Amino acid sequence: MNKNKEILNVINSLPVFEQDGGDMPYILVENNPKNISKLESVGISKETAEKYGDNEYFCILALAFSEGYAEEFVDGKFV
Repeated sequence: MNKNKEILNVINSLPVFEQDGGDMPYILVENNPKNISKLESVGISKETAEKYGDNEYFCILALAFSEGYAEEFVDGKFV
């Protein structure tokens, strides 16, 4: 499995706290040790995740696209 696919599998596995698909879409997950540990296991640092949020939540939509991991969001999953 290539590294990008592995990263997307982890991002897709994170439990979503809140999301909106309107004019300014976002998908928020909690910034907690469990989620950060999952990201760090595939090479995404806490600092990188927090670029897309704060110490409570971060946006995996922004993370996935801005960092170049995802090309699309299809059927509720990043690909």
